[in-house]
Amino acid sequence: MTPSAQANTPKKRLHVTTLSTLITYTLVIVAALIPVPYMVEMPGPVFNTLGEHEGTEVVTISGAKTYPTSGTLDMLTVAVAGGPGRQVYPSQALWSVVKEKDTVVPSEAYYPLTTTRDQVTQENNAQMATSQDFAVAAALNHLGKKYDTRLGIGSVAAGAAVEGVVKPGDIITKLNGEDINGSAEDIVRVQDTVAKGDPVDLDIEREGKKLHETITPKETADGPKLGVVLAPTYDFPIDVKFNLEDVGGPSAGLVFALTIIDKLEPGDLTGGKRIAGTGQISEDGTVSPIGGARQKVVAANEAGNDYFLSPADNCAEAAQAAKGLDMKVIRVDTLDTAVNAIDAITNDDIGTVTMCSG
Repeated sequence: MTPSAQANTPKKRLHVTTLSTLITYTLVIVAALIPVPYMVEMPGPVFNTLGEHEGTEVVTISGAKTYPTSGTLDMLTVAVAGGPGRQVYPSQALWSVVKEKDTVVPSEAYYPLTTTRDQVTQENNAQMATSQDFAVAAALNHLGKKYDTRLGIGSVAAGAAVEGVVKPGDIITKLNGEDINGSAEDIVRVQDTVAKGDPVDLDIEREGKKLHETITPKETADGPKLGVVLAPTYDFPIDVKFNLEDVGGPSAGLVFALTIIDKLEPGDLTGGKRIAGTGQISEDGTVSPIGGARQKVVAANEAGNDYFLSPADNCAEAAQAAKGLDMKVIRVDTLDTAVNAIDAITNDDIGTVTMCSG
């Protein structure tokens, strides 16, 4: 090798190394700017349903005597980053993996393919409205107060057997000549009758008018269907308003029901204690699991709560998230269980309640 070749070799190596480094950095930067198909769940805002939000009571009741309350019943939410038009980038996803209070989930968990943000928002709003109705019904059942239930048409699928015959908002009063209301048993009775595939006679009320229709269920991959979503409608003896906007989903039902009970019953349910909770509620008071239990435990603790009411099926996750926190996580599976647990808390008899473990 000549002296001149020896002299040029280090420069060539330096040039190659610099170019390689530049390409690597460029690829890293480009990769960091490419959205990833994931979403991040984070602790969301907390609302005291016994108090006010932006100067307005969160829950107001008219048509019955109400009583003063104290303490807090905190409703918990999950904030979500990502989804259509709000992409998550690798740096955010990686940082969320490191943070114990965040969870990274596939986008399909919230937005199945072809689903838009507006569609998901509408579904969440519908779930919130249903949870509010169920909360009122469950609270009134707990208090022994009566109300009327009817079976309504929530929505009609395109191309359904009933399309053009029934409309959302119609009330079904009879099925094959037999009275129908909005009970769970009647909903099952309608579904079982339709599943046989025979023509069904429906008596319907629409805006004060009575109609009679005979409809033949349409055969689908899942068997004969009318193509409607059945939705109970309620005639409550009280008017309950929930003054929260931009909050969706079904998980506030338990706390809403407890709030209604506290306002309608003499005495003070919480006894001034700071209590948070979450859980779907059904008309009969059954408490069902929710999503984002870990984030809700974190939010409840950061809001200063001493007790957290968790659906039984979320107990393990909630208890794990609460390790090291000065907050007790209590297992509840019904509204009655939740009320009894709060009574035990206020009477300093916490040893009688079932704690979550995980």
